[in-house]
Amino acid sequence: MKLRFSPTAFSAAFCLAYLGVFALNWPLFYYHPLLKQFSRVPLTDPAAGPAMAWYGLMASAGLLAACVALGVREQWAQRALRGHFWLLPVTAIFGTVFLLRHFFR
Repeated sequence: MKLRFSPTAFSAAFCLAYLGVFALNWPLFYYHPLLKQFSRVPLTDPAAGPAMAWYGLMASAGLLAACVALGVREQWAQRALRGHFWLLPVTAIFGTVFLLRHFFR
């Protein structure tokens, strides 16, 4: 069996995976811009400054979505999402805004 990558499944899975890893705070790594360094955990050194988790969240979501895209056939993804694909990014946007609601008060 030949592995095929499904762009439709990747796009759909990425929307849902990003919302999930963002809600659970599961970044693959952190980036410390003051040190220009990546790390698996946020550094406790005050000179390191704040750690950025966004790159790690994108990598986690991308890795999960790639696994789904390799396991789902393109025809299945298109058939399942026909006419409703637009709901996934909209759900991810509103879900992210909901998770960040305490910043908007």
